[in-house]
Amino acid sequence: MPAPFLEPLEPGVPPAVSAWIKGLKEVEAHLEKWAFDLPEEAFWWRPKEGVNPIGGLVRHVAGSSLRLASYALSLDLPEWAKRGREWELLGEPEAKGVVVARFREAWARLLSAFRGLGEGDLFQEVPVGAQGLQAPRAHVLHHLVEHAQHHAGQVIYARKLLG
Repeated sequence: MPAPFLEPLEPGVPPAVSAWIKGLKEVEAHLEKWAFDLPEEAFWWRPKEGVNPIGGLVRHVAGSSLRLASYALSLDLPEWAKRGREWELLGEPEAKGVVVARFREAWARLLSAFRGLGEGDLFQEVPVGAQGLQAPRAHVLHHLVEHAQHHAGQVIYARKLLG
């Protein structure tokens, strides 16, 4: 199977949205390959104090992506996603199965929401963050995908450190 970016355009969405969907699919594929098969101990391993464990990175990718989508797409946030970055990255470990299930649920919601976007939706300004600063929806969605890709790369690197 080719990498997501080599697949045909997603039908029914603008090309930019198709590219973002492919980026989300690539994040999912990376996490499936590099994170989800780890045993619990390795999932939460930290190479040193203050470094994010793979489990924390997966939790953060899911939570931060949903928070960004809540600004750009008005998605309702599950309670766990409201806990924020510090809990996601530095909080106590929890069962890997819970984290993986949350990620998969978040990704299904994101992919569905992205597939509902039209060209005109991308130009609209949306309020972002507690201060409600305005940004074009397209920029928020692009950042969502880039941010998830950034952390997927950290997961790959951390997995390689495990040996």
